[in-house]
Amino acid sequence: MLTTNHQIFRRSVTISLVALVVIGAAFGQDQNVADGSPVRWPSFETALKSAKDSGKIVLIDVFAPTCPWCRKMQAEVYTDEKLQAYLYSTFEIGRIDISIEADTVIFKGYELSSAQLGAGFGASGTPTTIFMEPSGEYITRLPGYHGLEDFRDVLKYVGSESYRDMSFADYLEIKE
Repeated sequence: MLTTNHQIFRRSVTISLVALVVIGAAFGQDQNVADGSPVRWPSFETALKSAKDSGKIVLIDVFAPTCPWCRKMQAEVYTDEKLQAYLYSTFEIGRIDISIEADTVIFKGYELSSAQLGAGFGASGTPTTIFMEPSGEYITRLPGYHGLEDFRDVLKYVGSESYRDMSFADYLEIKE
């Protein structure tokens, strides 16, 4: 009888450990790692909720699946490991697909489609990068494609909160 109880205990422990590994792997798949792989973009609403908890500035990538410049930015800019490390440590990130008109996004008590939300932030084209305070207040937007070095400068300007004290031109002068 002792052997049977011992076998049941061992089997229970083994099953529990396997379950923990599987659950951990499933949750870990949503985490972004600065390894040069494509960014896994959470939703706009997830980014805002995470920012309220973390206190980080929000970066929203406004895109459309048919946009070649969006694909170029994803492939050539967002895959840089150093940029990813800064992005993930400094911002809560999210995404808006402005080609979607049939969904519902709730923002500040309004029910909007992704297309309406993007337009409300002034995204008249793609890609557009929106920056927001952790509270959801708008900071600024950056329209269009930007190469790695230029985009990194913008991220550091906003991420360091230098936008509160100086213009971007002044920031670039000080940086150099």
